[in-house]
Amino acid sequence: MTTANAGSSGAPQHTVDYLLIGGGLASATAAEEIRTRDANGSILIVCGENQPPYHRPPLSKEYLRGEINAEGTYGHGGVYVQLPQWYSEHHVELMQGTLVTALDTSAKIAHLSDGTTLGYGKALIATGGSPLQPNAPGLDLPGVFKLRTLADATAIREALDGGGKHVLVVGSGFIGLEGAANSMFRGATVTIVDPVPRVWPTMLSPNLSIYLQAQYTRRGASLYYSHTLAELRAGDDGKLASARIAPVGESEQEPFNVPCDIAIIGVGIKLNAEVALASGLAVDGHHGVIVNDHLQASAPDVYAAGDVAGYPDPVMGLFHYEHWDNAIESAKVAAANMTGGDLAYRHVPYFFSDQFDLAINMLGYPSGTAQVIVRGDLPNDKFTALYNEDGILRAALMINDDAQMDLLRELIAKAARIPDDPAKLADPTFDLATLQ
Repeated sequence: MTTANAGSSGAPQHTVDYLLIGGGLASATAAEEIRTRDANGSILIVCGENQPPYHRPPLSKEYLRGEINAEGTYGHGGVYVQLPQWYSEHHVELMQGTLVTALDTSAKIAHLSDGTTLGYGKALIATGGSPLQPNAPGLDLPGVFKLRTLADATAIREALDGGGKHVLVVGSGFIGLEGAANSMFRGATVTIVDPVPRVWPTMLSPNLSIYLQAQYTRRGASLYYSHTLAELRAGDDGKLASARIAPVGESEQEPFNVPCDIAIIGVGIKLNAEVALASGLAVDGHHGVIVNDHLQASAPDVYAAGDVAGYPDPVMGLFHYEHWDNAIESAKVAAANMTGGDLAYRHVPYFFSDQFDLAINMLGYPSGTAQVIVRGDLPNDKFTALYNEDGILRAALMINDDAQMDLLRELIAKAARIPDDPAKLADPTFDLATLQ
């Protein structure tokens, strides 16, 4: 970082060529990409946490199971995107424990929560999201956890030590189900509560929801769909001891109690678009910071990437995607354009999840109302489900069956047509490469 002319009126205290706002995967990926394209430009990552950037997917998977620790990089025994020394070796500065609160996009000055002002050449907003909380009393009791940060995952991991715990999981999205599966791996008895009628109703057909739910019930979990958390209650020691569960909608069933000494709350995230709003940038209430197909926001030299970027998608229109792969790929495109490139962001959405012995991969734009054609062996947990929307292949769900992932990504990207007789796709000898 170089010192600006701090003596002039209104001048920033420092200036930096590339200001990366947010300390997560998207910022770290952008820093890597910028450095490969610009060997000398100054790079600053402003991190709210007192940690170097890390990957979130292992927090509810390998890290929660105790198979890895924090210190190494992901894939090498840890969770970090890069080892801490990488940043100094590549002249990337980390400013930890502070936030950018607003950008003056005309003067190109950033205002920080500690009172610092920074000049910038290009800025990237990659602020991600924060966990939502249900509307229920008792969320502040000892034993109640979110699962978003490394500190959250560490606290849950320690709480699970010794086994024999009763875990309530509120919400059955990706975080909720992974938290449930890996709590069971650690010897816990698990109860899952969600107001939706079945698991992943916007992504899975009813038969696939039944399939995934059965993975939990046959391993001993209790599932309460169409139910909501009414209250968390303390025991005599002041710690979490039970939860009050109530049916949703019109039901004659009475609320009831379930024992729990740990509660994991996984009901989604709120996009952290505050800095964009404070800066006068265009923001959508659902999709975050509005960007064009080059990931440029509504002010010169400001970009957005990761969860918080609402970008134009050829299928969905204005769209944002809250997954690891999007954080990486959108950050690469934003960084390329920040360094003089001219790349449009075209990306087939992708997520992965590990639950029990299931390697789950999803590509594209799944819908709970699509016609689903299953190829493979569903009873033995090895199959691919193809999603037919109006004669077009829009998505593919792979369970322990990812050999054709690259081909399926290409087919979804080009909106390949489904045969007039879709049942042909269920035949494993049918060559998917022939789809046009």
